[in-house]
Amino acid sequence: MKTIKSLFAVLLLLQTIAFAQTPKLSKDFNVTVGTPYQVVDAGSKEYFSDNNGHAICVKTDGEKVTLQKYDVKSMKETGRKEYEDFPPANKLQDIIQAGDKLYYVFSSFNKKAKQEDIYARSINISDGTFGTAKLLFTTAREVAVASMAEGATSIFNMRTYRFMLHSSFDNSKLMIRYRLKPEIKDDSKNYDVMGFYVFDSNFEKQWGGEVKMPYTEKEMNNIAYGVTKDGKAFMLARLNESKRFELLNITSDLKVVPNKIDIDGNLIFQELKLVESADGNLTCLGFYAAGIDVKVGWTGSATLSYNMNGILDWKMDGNGKVLEKHDYEFPIDLINQYESKRAKEKNEKRESQGKAGINDLKLIDVALNPDGSTIIVGEQQYVRRELHGTSTETIYYYGDMVVTKIDGAGKLQWMKKLPKTQIGMQGKGGLSVKYMKGQDASYILYLDNPKNIDLQLSEVPAKHEDNKGGWLTAYKIDDATGNIEKHTVCDIRDIKGTEAFQFKTSRIFNAGDKTFLLEIYIKGKQDTMVKMQLTK
Repeated sequence: MKTIKSLFAVLLLLQTIAFAQTPKLSKDFNVTVGTPYQVVDAGSKEYFSDNNGHAICVKTDGEKVTLQKYDVKSMKETGRKEYEDFPPANKLQDIIQAGDKLYYVFSSFNKKAKQEDIYARSINISDGTFGTAKLLFTTAREVAVASMAEGATSIFNMRTYRFMLHSSFDNSKLMIRYRLKPEIKDDSKNYDVMGFYVFDSNFEKQWGGEVKMPYTEKEMNNIAYGVTKDGKAFMLARLNESKRFELLNITSDLKVVPNKIDIDGNLIFQELKLVESADGNLTCLGFYAAGIDVKVGWTGSATLSYNMNGILDWKMDGNGKVLEKHDYEFPIDLINQYESKRAKEKNEKRESQGKAGINDLKLIDVALNPDGSTIIVGEQQYVRRELHGTSTETIYYYGDMVVTKIDGAGKLQWMKKLPKTQIGMQGKGGLSVKYMKGQDASYILYLDNPKNIDLQLSEVPAKHEDNKGGWLTAYKIDDATGNIEKHTVCDIRDIKGTEAFQFKTSRIFNAGDKTFLLEIYIKGKQDTMVKMQLTK
């Protein structure tokens, strides 16, 4: 009898604990689950909306592409078509939205000639169909890898990109740029040959071709690229030996005109955004570092860590003349938020030397608002080799965020550090964040550990581990004041009675006014959409 009573007490206690851990869901989000539909297995899944009640999913599996139509109001799939009528050896490079059309940009490698053909194929959002593939240009020879997709579990299954797309401020001009594979392996002797092609929003060619860089690969670091609404192409470079920045004008007659920029050449940028501003000038912004730290793990392996000290934002004309410049240095109080006592002491010492910063802060989103203001989102991201159980594993870290708002005159409105700790062993997976713009607020969505449900913003959060469930959480930041609220949207293991598998933040997308959608796998070879409607 005592055993039965003890068992009953334990079950009651467990039930009480479970109930206590169930949070009060946010009233800012009205969450609904749609009608399931047959899953599409694909390595690349991208989502778009016409902002008129319809969404389209573009899913690429090798050389097969599936287009799915989705009705946001009824929460049902309304059609799908599969396409395999592509040139041989084709690879997706990007999907870009221009006006009421999407363009699927892909390359096709000619193995015999060792050349790449680049095509654009329009997608009609309203009826979910492909148009005819249009050949844009052919490269002189094989092209080097420009970047790799986030989230792969190893270098063997990474999706590689060779051609990068850029759009002008008003999306009226599109630019494709690439780098030919070097013919000389010695960086001190090789002069890169790069391709720049500019098109209008219907992918009608304006001009383009390949140009030789004025400096060797060893001497020049390519940092940023941009195109303006009048079809001018620009490239920002740092010259390593002379420690200076230059703006390279790529002219329509395929000449490279270098212009010196009055920016401190000792600064180091992991990434810079180069965009055309509303007045026709060029705006550059990014996190800067005074130096790079070398971190040695317990295995003896060394990794480079960028110690970001602040945000540098400057405006210049097309000849590289700096018109205005703003340095938003991270204050020590912000740097020390959510850090250990040991880290704080180290930061204080570095601050006395002018070197305190936030390690491995990467630029993940820049939102240009109609009133001329800018919101900048950064997230700590780094990779380490660590002992996990009895074996050494590659661990992916996605940590705290820094969100900043700058007004149209360049004045700092607010700067906030948002606590978050996520780790995983399968690349990005369900980690990192999705920035979404509401009417009067910004929302940053991410998956969090249930232990952090009632955590105050002043406290250090527990680690969330990928593929271990979690609560979809949102930081709401008031655009005017910078005030922060933390909202619990849903438990991904029980979204209105539906369990989500293979959660990925990249599958959250804006589906119209105050409406976000998230595609999830629910097993049984089925997917469905989760709608998150803002109520405020």
